[in-house]
Amino acid sequence: MALLGRRLAVAFPDTLLEEKSSLRDKTVKLGIVARACVIYGVDVIEVFRDQRGHGELATIRKVLEFLETPQYLRRRLFPLDESLKYAGILPPLKIPSHKPMVPVQGLKLGETREGVTNPDGTVDIGLEESARLMGSANPNTRLTVKVESKSPLTVVPVARESVQDYWGYQVDTKSVEEVFSERRFDLKLATSRLGDPISDRLSELRASFGKSAGVKLVFGSPSRGLFDIVGPDLVKKCDFVLNLFAEQHVETVRTEEAIFAGLGLVNTLMPEKA
Repeated sequence: MALLGRRLAVAFPDTLLEEKSSLRDKTVKLGIVARACVIYGVDVIEVFRDQRGHGELATIRKVLEFLETPQYLRRRLFPLDESLKYAGILPPLKIPSHKPMVPVQGLKLGETREGVTNPDGTVDIGLEESARLMGSANPNTRLTVKVESKSPLTVVPVARESVQDYWGYQVDTKSVEEVFSERRFDLKLATSRLGDPISDRLSELRASFGKSAGVKLVFGSPSRGLFDIVGPDLVKKCDFVLNLFAEQHVETVRTEEAIFAGLGLVNTLMPEKA
């Protein structure tokens, strides 16, 4: 679980890629976003519809989910698709769920791995042989499993949330209203060049972080900020509207750069372990 037990989410519009003209550049940008999210332990990436823009939800979702999937499962879960043409050039995320392919003898009892179910009820967990599944699931379903036995190789499904290591992010599709009304993340931080400088709200931010169980950072698009997308009621829909770059020295800050900065802020403000 990310951030000392707190859940962490990032939300941005489906127009994230609007300033990129080529699929290669769009893919690289999504790779940077994915990298930022796993470095800081984001649990959920929410993509919401910008009604006044030309969104690319399908491409955003597919590339982000492809990158989060362990390499040994990608061929099973992602058929050939034009939107994934350049995904292979991106560096691997190397998160704990991306386990190497090892001999069965190299497994540890109780080890957690990602797998996908076979038509015969076994599970492909990236080894030379499939594992027996204690339980049932539909074919071609991705599962998080724990190794119960090596002889015979047997696994049991476990809840993704129960894994102690950071296990990657999930990609959700939301409306703008759902992004701000959802209760799983009780502390919502909107980012905007029209927001308050962080230094002006620092003490309030620290106090709020200390009480929160889940934090969500919300970003605008390259051409339209959150006040443009949401309207003046933005300040009522979230807990803070923050300007992450109150003294920026460039004309514009890219969304992927803002995501890195926002997640760095969250990481800095989190209370230390007792």
